[in-house]
Amino acid sequence: MTTFRRFERVLRYLMVGAGVTAIYSLIVAGLIITDTIEDPTLATVIGSIAAAPVSFMAHRFITYSDVSDDPAHWKRFAIITLASFAIVTASMKLVDILHGPFWAGLIVGWIVVPIVNFLINTVWVFRATRLLALAGTDQSTATKEQQI
Repeated sequence: MTTFRRFERVLRYLMVGAGVTAIYSLIVAGLIITDTIEDPTLATVIGSIAAAPVSFMAHRFITYSDVSDDPAHWKRFAIITLASFAIVTASMKLVDILHGPFWAGLIVGWIVVPIVNFLINTVWVFRATRLLALAGTDQSTATKEQQI
């Protein structure tokens, strides 16, 4: 049971991330396969925009449900979402330029984005104020940092 508790957040992140990735991937693939949109980069933009609010809500209320609510969460999440958006859009554009299949661009996003986002979400976006206090940061500093 203690091993499970140690990895509980990682497991929640993997489940939520798989769901959000499925939504994003189905949107992108659906737009391309149905010829609704021919440009895979544009399909990626639409898929990313559609999946972003779902991702925030799912991570906030499932992955990081044990972290106190903080109005700065969505602001910090928006910043890393823009970084993720840049990664998936650039990788899809590169695949398109190289005349590769669109799913190759999806795979890059499936691998790179979750690893980077988990680390940034855990240490910055949804960080717990009580962990900052335990680390020797006083509450006034933690409050100032939450406003970022």
